[in-house]
Amino acid sequence: MTVRELKPDPAQVIRPGGPVLTGPDGQAPLWRRAASQRARDLAWCSLSPPLLSHLPAGYGAGAGLAHWPPGARAAWQRWLEAADPAALPETITELSGHPDPTGSRSLRLGRHAERLLHFALHRADGIELVAANVPIRRANGHGIQTLGELDVIWRDPATAQTVHWEMAAKFYLMVDGVGGMEGMDGAFPGRRAFVGPNLVDRLGDKLDHIVGRQLPLGRTAEALAVLGHAIDRSEVYLLGWLFYRDRHLPPGLEALGIAPDHLHGWWSTLDDWAARAMARADDAATRWCRLPRADWLSGARVAEAETESAATLHAALAQRFADPHQAHSWRRESPVMLCELEPAGDDAPGIWQERSRGFVVPPGWPARAAERARLP
Repeated sequence: MTVRELKPDPAQVIRPGGPVLTGPDGQAPLWRRAASQRARDLAWCSLSPPLLSHLPAGYGAGAGLAHWPPGARAAWQRWLEAADPAALPETITELSGHPDPTGSRSLRLGRHAERLLHFALHRADGIELVAANVPIRRANGHGIQTLGELDVIWRDPATAQTVHWEMAAKFYLMVDGVGGMEGMDGAFPGRRAFVGPNLVDRLGDKLDHIVGRQLPLGRTAEALAVLGHAIDRSEVYLLGWLFYRDRHLPPGLEALGIAPDHLHGWWSTLDDWAARAMARADDAATRWCRLPRADWLSGARVAEAETESAATLHAALAQRFADPHQAHSWRRESPVMLCELEPAGDDAPGIWQERSRGFVVPPGWPARAAERARLP
C-alpha cells in the first residue's frame, strides 16, 4: 500500500501522529485545553470533528450526517466555556466510585458519550431535546419484542423539523494486508480495513448497522406510536479516532467519506514504537502515559507524577505482552493506548498535555487484525 505523510491543512496545525486543532483565534479546542476532564469530555462529545464528511456511495436516501442548527453549536460552546465544572456530568472514573445501585448508570464508554450529548442538547439554545434512549417494541405471538432504541430525538424550533440522531463514539485501527483501498465489498469501500482494537468491531459494519437498521427504526409505525409524530430527518452522529500504522495516512480516505479534519493517531508494534520513542529519549519536553479506556474520549492532561519515560514504559509493555499466566491472555493480546505528552504551559505548572496518541499492539496482533479484516 502506498502511504503519504499527512500534509497540514491551513485551518489546523498537525504534528506527525495526530492533529492539534486550533480555532480562528489560535486556541486549542475546548476538548483539549479545558482544565476539567468533565468539560473536556463533554466538549469532545458535542464539539469535536466528525469522522465522516459524507456518507459513502451506496447508502440510499433517508439518511444523512448529523448537523446542529445554525448558531446552536457556537452558543453551546460559549455556555460550556463559562460553566462551573462542578455542575457538569461526572466522568466515568468518578461514576465508578459510586455506581447507581439501580444499574441505571452504565459505565460503557459509548453509553457515557451518549449521555454527555444528551446533556449538551438539553441545555443548548436553538434545540429542543424531545427524548433520549427511546425503546421501540412490537407485539408478536410470543409477547413483546424490543426492536431497538432511538438514541436522540430533538426538534429544530426554526424549521419545526423533528430529527433522529444515532450516535456512536468509536476507535478503529486501519490494518495492512487487506488489498489496499480497492476491491472492498459492500456499501462502504475499504470498510474492512478499519477494525477495533479488540478485533470485534469494524467501521463499515458499524455504519451499515446504523444506516441499515437503527435509523429506519425511527420511521416505523411503532416509533410513530411512541413519539406521537413522524421523523423528518434521520442522521448519523459518528465521532471517534482513527489510527494509522506508524503515523502514515494512506491515499483515498476522502473517497471513503473520511473527513479531512478527523481525529487520528498512530499504531505501532512495540519495537517500532520504541525505536521512535527512544530516538528522542533525551527530549526533556516529552513524557508518556498509558491511557485507560475511561479516558479515551478527550485530550489527556495529567500530573507529572502520572507520566513515564519511554524506557520505563517499554519495559512495562514488554512484560505485559509476555505475561505467561493463563488467565492473563487478554493482557497479552490487547493493544494499549499511549499518549505522547508535552508540558501544558506556564499557566499549568506540573501538568502535561497530549501531543499525540496511539496504540502499541502486541506480537501477532497485526496478523490477527488482517485476518479479521478479510472476513465478509
